[in-house]
Amino acid sequence: MGILSHSNVGAKSHRLLLLTALAVLLYLGGGVGMAYIAGFDRVWHAAQHPSWPWLAASLGGVALAFVGYYFGYRGVGRIEGGPDVLTHGDRLAVVAAGFGGFLAHGGTGIDRAVMRAAGGSEREAKVRVTLLGGLEHLILAIPGSVAAIVLLVRGVWKPPLDFLIPWAVGPAVGFGVAYWAAERYRERLRGRPGWREKLSVLLDATHLIGAMFRNPVRYGSAISGMLVYWLADMFALWAGMAAFGFRMNVASLMVAFGTAMIVTRRTGPLGGAGLLGIALAATVWYSGAPWPAAVLGTYSYRFFALWPPQPLSFLMLPRLRRLLEDSPDTDAAMSAEGDAGERTDEPALQR
Repeated sequence: MGILSHSNVGAKSHRLLLLTALAVLLYLGGGVGMAYIAGFDRVWHAAQHPSWPWLAASLGGVALAFVGYYFGYRGVGRIEGGPDVLTHGDRLAVVAAGFGGFLAHGGTGIDRAVMRAAGGSEREAKVRVTLLGGLEHLILAIPGSVAAIVLLVRGVWKPPLDFLIPWAVGPAVGFGVAYWAAERYRERLRGRPGWREKLSVLLDATHLIGAMFRNPVRYGSAISGMLVYWLADMFALWAGMAAFGFRMNVASLMVAFGTAMIVTRRTGPLGGAGLLGIALAATVWYSGAPWPAAVLGTYSYRFFALWPPQPLSFLMLPRLRRLLEDSPDTDAAMSAEGDAGERTDEPALQR
């Protein structure tokens, strides 16, 4: 069964129900805790008359984010001749699993097995999954950095400078250094034992991200897909707060959102249930939102992000199981971190 034993994909129905119940408890527990901090009376008063059109817009933002995530995920396998033989239905099953967030233990094992099933070698699967995570966070950093620069130029220090300056400077400098290191050292470290091989996987993934941005027209669907994913998610949060009477400065929200996204729904346990709600509510409050709108807006957005995708995620389980059963990965392969003798003949990694 391979990866099925390392995820919730092969779980029985009763286990999936227990996981769903746990996610509900985490979601509700986080909401109650943040409402306590905000003041139950204030939150209850603000919740009496929501704007239903804005709540519908928030749900629409989450739906658009799903579409963007699909195209972003599809593009990862196409960069520089990578594996891309999945059917539309198979890819939809994988994206539904990652978007829903319930079917993995907060890791990347499913994605690695899928890359193997799509025809990639064990090492290339590791590189492509690292690429996926890096692309998610790099694209998220683009609106965050632009927003921070806009706020600094305008002299609007909400959130404070300890948020704005790192966002304005850090992502560009960090990726620049990483890309320089990738082009200089990735071939030297590839196939070496221990930490050198692990670092080479990260550097190869950085090289592929650089290849995307050197050819934005060719790989535009991946870049624009991930950008739509994050911007739609940000809009969903903004609309959630607007539903309770607060229309937050868009640039401030972008910085707050990026800061709070310490894990994504793909890598966070149970889609980040509880954890992301607490982080988002606290960060948007620190960035200028009143507590009631911060709590109600965040947990409305998180409700739409967590629960409507679950039926599709569970509906696609049989297809996902069949896909993963066809993966060449075994338990040992999934836990191995790369040997000196591994193949490195992937076309994308020889350029």
